[in-house]
This record gives sequence, C-alpha cells and structure tokens, in this order.
Amino acid sequence: MNRQRTDVHIPPANLKAVAGGKGGSWYLLMQGIASLVAEIYPQIQIEVVAGGGVINHVLIGSGEIPMGILNPPMTAAAIAGITPYTCAYPELRMGVANMTLNHLHFCVEVNQPFLSVETWARQKYSISLPVDRVGTVDRLIFQRLLTYLGISETDIERWEGLLIPAESYDEQLALYARGEVNALWQFMGIPSPSILAAHTLRPLKILQLPLGFIQELEREGWTRAEMPTGAYKAEGTAVPTVAMSTTLGFHASVADDVVYAITRVICDFAEQVRQIHPAAQYFNPLRAHLHGTGTLHAGASRYFQSKKVSPS
Repeated sequence: MNRQRTDVHIPPANLKAVAGGKGGSWYLLMQGIASLVAEIYPQIQIEVVAGGGVINHVLIGSGEIPMGILNPPMTAAAIAGITPYTCAYPELRMGVANMTLNHLHFCVEVNQPFLSVETWARQKYSISLPVDRVGTVDRLIFQRLLTYLGISETDIERWEGLLIPAESYDEQLALYARGEVNALWQFMGIPSPSILAAHTLRPLKILQLPLGFIQELEREGWTRAEMPTGAYKAEGTAVPTVAMSTTLGFHASVADDVVYAITRVICDFAEQVRQIHPAAQYFNPLRAHLHGTGTLHAGASRYFQSKKVSPS
C-alpha cells in the first residue's frame, strides 16, 4: 500500500539521527523509524549513527547532529548543565516522548554462585565483563555502581576478573560467544537482542541491583522497576532494577515542518512503530508529548496541538 503524503508540503531534508550502540534496541528502533519516515515522506532521509545515552545530548544539544534518542534524566542534566555535563544545552528540544522503556541489566552465566550484585562484590567473585563506550549510560552507570559498592576496576582485576572495552552490543555478543566474558551489563529495552542471543548460547541469570543504589538513581529521575519474571526465558523470580523511558529529540534549528512530519509519522503510525522492537510495544501516541523533561520542538508542538491532546 502506498502511504506517501502529497497533500502537505514538507521540504526535503537529509538528517543524521544518533541512536545507541549497533545491535541495540535504540539503534534498531531508529533504523525502523527512518525507514517508516522515508516511506511516508520520501523527501526526508534519515541516516542512523551510533551514539549513547550520555553523549547524544551533547551531539544534539550542540547542533552537531540534528536529532536522536534521548532519556529524561540526562536531558534534564544537559539542559541545566550539571553533572555529567560541563555546560548547558538549552537548544535541546523534545519531539516524541515515552517511545520505549529501557531497563538496566546485569547478567551472569547461570553457573555463577551468586544472585545479587552485593553478593558478587562482598564475596569478590571473579567475572569477565565487556564495558561499553564512554558517553553511554551503560558506562556511566556502571562506574556509578562501582562507586556505590566502594570498589574499583583494579579491585575486579585483583579478584581475577576482567573488564574488556566493547564498541557495540554486537561486539559484546561476540566476546560472549568466544567465551572471553561470562557476564553482560546493558541499559536496554527488553529483550536486548545481544542478551537474548547470548542466553541461547549459554544460559544467563539476571542479578538484583542493591536497593540503596536503586534509590540513589530514583532521586535522579530513574524509575524503580523489576525485570519481568521469565525475561529471556531465564529461571527465577522478578529481579529489582531501574528503568527509564526514551525520547526522540531534536536541535531547535531543525525545520518545524520536518519535525512536524517526523512526529506525525511516529504517532499516526504507532502500530508500525510498536512492531519495530518489543521495547516499543507500549508506545502510546496520546502520551508522546508528556514527561520528556524539556521544551517541545515547535514542529512537534504543532502536531500535538492539531490532535488536541491534553497537555497534562
């Protein structure tokens, strides 16, 4: 079926969109959205590039990349210019909020003799773990976890463990497949493609995060959550963790008509968006303007006003 729009003039645009690491839910979601936008508005072409939940706010807020995926706690920090940012990015604008829900995952092979992060640190068990790039939420929050536990990367090595840099989730999976790591740490929508594939190779279990650490992140805008029972078909009960929603954001300079068109495609074709990745399965266009922790882009605001959605 041809769904191209010809009744509204939208100027041609070639945009880059920064997502997460290759092989992750953000990257797959952004690729799907780019394809859907091009189907409806062929004059809008979006190239997806890898990014992370911390650095994306710098890239978009500075105008280096015009659009991409953001998350509320980092958005609030970037606009205010507070840690982990060294300056403010007032030109960040929200487009479509509440697109996905991502959870923090700390997984280890099932044969590891512990069920919680605190037991791992207290008993000094040896694990080998890939660590994501600087500029990602994964890396930032892992460092925060170590600080909370009062341990360092050197301590992990002293326990005969290993931290291996990985440039993407695909690379993390490759390390796991080769037996070079026996654990995975990811901020990811459920299911994470790489965790799902790793669990198929050698079964994983999900570790409980410390309650105090969860409470610390809650104060910064995260949401207390549970890893659903049976996630990845793993054994055990629901596991305490944290989650946050994601937002498609823009730099203020992106043309209003272009942002309007992209927002319209995502919201008017919500069912197609929900089918891109399970992390978007609960996307509701009636809530797509809420809780993005920032000012709506004028183009997005025009779309939501045309639908007469409630501002609260």
